[in-house]
Amino acid sequence: MKILHEVSLRLKREGLSADLMRVNLEAMGISPEDIVEEEGKDYRKISVFYPLAAAARRFVRGVRGMKLKGVGISVRCHRKTDWESQWKKGWKPFALTRRLYVIPLFLTGVTCPRGKMPLYLDTTSAFGTGLHETTRFSAGLIEGLKDSFESFLDVGTGTGILSVVALRSGARYTEAFDIDTGAVTAARRNLKANGLRCDVLRVCDMGHYVAQRAFRLVAANLITHDLVAFRRKIVACVAPGGHLIISGISLKNMPLVKKEYNMSAGLKCLKIVKGKEWAAFLFARQV
Repeated sequence: MKILHEVSLRLKREGLSADLMRVNLEAMGISPEDIVEEEGKDYRKISVFYPLAAAARRFVRGVRGMKLKGVGISVRCHRKTDWESQWKKGWKPFALTRRLYVIPLFLTGVTCPRGKMPLYLDTTSAFGTGLHETTRFSAGLIEGLKDSFESFLDVGTGTGILSVVALRSGARYTEAFDIDTGAVTAARRNLKANGLRCDVLRVCDMGHYVAQRAFRLVAANLITHDLVAFRRKIVACVAPGGHLIISGISLKNMPLVKKEYNMSAGLKCLKIVKGKEWAAFLFARQV
């Protein structure tokens, strides 16, 4: 019987932000695709799953070694088949944008509502399903630019959901990359399920990415640390007259991100979308 060991980090609202906790986890070598978040009324829970108990114990020791305040740690065991079934029960079709309706691939016989276009998605992670605010905000902003861009760059593609939205919104040339091999595999599978493909889809990180062209629309749904660290490189990928969408920003980090990106010459903030915990920005790069 396969067992999954869930290590959960419970963060108090007045304590360490989930955004910063994700930075710490990635510094420990945890892939963003392996991080599952859950939001409560007065807390946020971040969980990481391990097939081996020894690996889960090493992770717990690493977190405790950081001596973080306001972070509770718990460990639970799940039968893998039960956990996957439970997770799927909680993931139902939903409207991602005004036009697009997400239908999980494992569901059969689901009818897309009239006036909507289906977006088929398969994932084993809660990151990139479209349920998270950061993904929904990015998707909505992309759709809002429908038919105004012919090229699209998806930085940190995850499940490829934003590339699908871009292609359904008029993009004719798309590039996408992610630091995680599993994410790129999932993105390729999801694009195929929707009868689409990226011109370039590969495993890469922003630090090593070399743009061969400028794009009319760039979307970067990353953690704040990476958005700030790679600001110049991200902005350089946007063609003059094009647009940039950045997301993955906690409300607490909005002033920092806004200040950093307002420093970029020729970049103008057109719109800020805010939710309960997260925000996304839409910029235009002036000609």
